[in-house]
Amino acid sequence: MTQEVIQSVEVSTIIHATEDPVKVDKAIQNLLLGIHQPFTRRYLEGHHGNPIVKLEAKLMHKTAMQFAQQFIKRLTQSNRLMLLRDLHLHSDDEGNLFIRVDKQKSFLGNFQIADDDPIRVKIKFNRLGEYQQSMKSFLESE
Repeated sequence: MTQEVIQSVEVSTIIHATEDPVKVDKAIQNLLLGIHQPFTRRYLEGHHGNPIVKLEAKLMHKTAMQFAQQFIKRLTQSNRLMLLRDLHLHSDDEGNLFIRVDKQKSFLGNFQIADDDPIRVKIKFNRLGEYQQSMKSFLESE
């Protein structure tokens, strides 16, 4: 697979007022698998006036490809098969693959797809050619 297949990766999550920011940082660092990337922090207010911090980072080019390859290998086979089966639910017409990872499991060093309070990973595939096929090949790769 060439480096041009993936353009970028965006990683984001929300730190709720009830969460320990140090533990959320550790969960994200575990997810990044040794790639050091600065995060932007946006301080927001929740529906009930509670403070929320949104963390976001964007990986580009070679770093994005490196992360994506390591990340996909760390997903369980059943998670990868579920993504393949439901690719239409996890992708869009812009060439983006959306994966939500369990924040608590990431803190422990495990990656599992989850919808509740996740770390969001958006992998942007190159739209030149057939990106749906690129996504399938990527998810099937070892």
